[in-house]
Amino acid sequence: MSRPHQYISLVTSFPHLGKLFTRKEVPISQFRLKQRLSMLEDEHARLLRELVEITAWAGVAKYDEDVEVIARAKQVMEDLRDYPDLQHLVGTRMETRTLIAALRRRHAGQETAGDIAAWGYGRWCGRIKSNWSDPAFGLGHFMSWIAEAHRLMRAGDHIALERLTLTEVFRQLDHYGALHEFDFEAVAIYVLRWVIVERWSRYGEEAARTRLQALVSAALRGNETPEPIAGGSDFLSDRTPSLEGAS
Repeated sequence: MSRPHQYISLVTSFPHLGKLFTRKEVPISQFRLKQRLSMLEDEHARLLRELVEITAWAGVAKYDEDVEVIARAKQVMEDLRDYPDLQHLVGTRMETRTLIAALRRRHAGQETAGDIAAWGYGRWCGRIKSNWSDPAFGLGHFMSWIAEAHRLMRAGDHIALERLTLTEVFRQLDHYGALHEFDFEAVAIYVLRWVIVERWSRYGEEAARTRLQALVSAALRGNETPEPIAGGSDFLSDRTPSLEGAS
């Protein structure tokens, strides 16, 4: 089967993921998705693994330092040089992570951006550094979600903050997804969407499990009320990470 026909068959085999936050279960399991992705050419399979690694939390969690994540992102973008839209997706995701990292650092009491080159990536580092005290880092006139993220972070509304951030990431994917139908880029963008939908589908279960564990621990300690539990997602942990913790 020629590659065009092969990729048409692959893309048309994917079930519709629906709108973000509307499904309790993903329409295709990880096992089934991997089975279908075996139709990819070897080089495309390798590039897709790299793309998922650098854009998903589980992929970057293995790195200890922000500079390692930044260096890896640059390498992945170089490997994707024949696919500029996927390059842009990686770059935009890294910039989104940088903005969330900046919000976290400021919320934790950091008075300036410091050496932002050591923990930030992309076009907005200079703007963030120059507008550290502004709720949206001087970007609110065309990126309104940043000011809302600032408000939610101050309010401690972890679930709403994650919804907001994932909505922004999904918007980025939709933008580039509209440009591709039956090619490698279309496959890659579907998988990136799937990762987000699958992650959100597990959120309620994980949060409930964490809450139950807290209740059991409190009971064993003889406490009537368990200690407060942070949002169930690693992306919203109470650490003050920069790039490594963002989705």
